[in-house]
Amino acid sequence: MRRIAVVLLLLLLANGALAQIMSKPRPATRGAVSPADIAERLEKSAKETARIVPSAARGSATDFAWPMSPEEYAATAKHVLVLVSVVTQDAAELPLRRVHIRAGGKDVELVRLSHELVGVAKGSRTFSVLGPYREDGFYLAPASAMMADGYLQADFATRRSDFNLYKLPVTAPDFIRSDKNPEPLPDSKPDLAAVRAMIMREYKGFKPPTFDRAMSLFVERAAL
Repeated sequence: MRRIAVVLLLLLLANGALAQIMSKPRPATRGAVSPADIAERLEKSAKETARIVPSAARGSATDFAWPMSPEEYAATAKHVLVLVSVVTQDAAELPLRRVHIRAGGKDVELVRLSHELVGVAKGSRTFSVLGPYREDGFYLAPASAMMADGYLQADFATRRSDFNLYKLPVTAPDFIRSDKNPEPLPDSKPDLAAVRAMIMREYKGFKPPTFDRAMSLFVERAAL
C-alpha cells in the first residue's frame, strides 16, 4: 500500500508571534503503521523543534493510506483513509472539532471514523516540547479533494482553527489518477467493513473504530 506521511509543527517564536512550519513530505512508505511509529515521528519533530525554541503550542503527524486496488477504491466509494495525530499543551483543545480540506475555494469536511485520547510519555521530548495531550483520529477524505491544490487543515476545540496539517495535492496510485471522475457520488456510502479491514491492515495496534456516527454522517449528506 502506497502511503505518505508528513509531520507538521506549530512553533512559538521568541517574540510571541506564531508561525507554522511544515516539513517536506516523507517518501511513500509500505507496511503497517503503529502507534509507536507515530510517537517516534512526533518525538523526532519535538527534538528538531527544541533546537529552535524551547516549546511549541501544538504539533501533528499525518498519515494517508490509499486503496490498494480498483476493487477497494470502489468499496471505499472513492475515499482515502487519513490518520491525524495531534499533540497540544492545552487539554481544552481536544478533541478536534473537525478536519477539513480547503482547496479551489471550497471547504470539504472529512468524515471522522474515530478518535482516541492517547497519553504522551512524561520523559519524552514530545511531552516537554509539544505537550502532554495527544489525540489519534481516523478520517475518510474524498480522493478528488486529496488530489486538489490546497491544504488539509484541523480546527481544534478552542483557540485554533485552520491549522495546516498538509500541503495538498497528494500523489495517488496510477489507477486512481486515471479515474476521470474521482469525486464520490452524492449518494454513495463506503462499505464500512472494507474500511475497517483497511484500517486493520494499514494501522496495526490502533483501537478498531466503531462506525455508527460515521454512517449517520454519510446518510445526512446523502439527504442534502
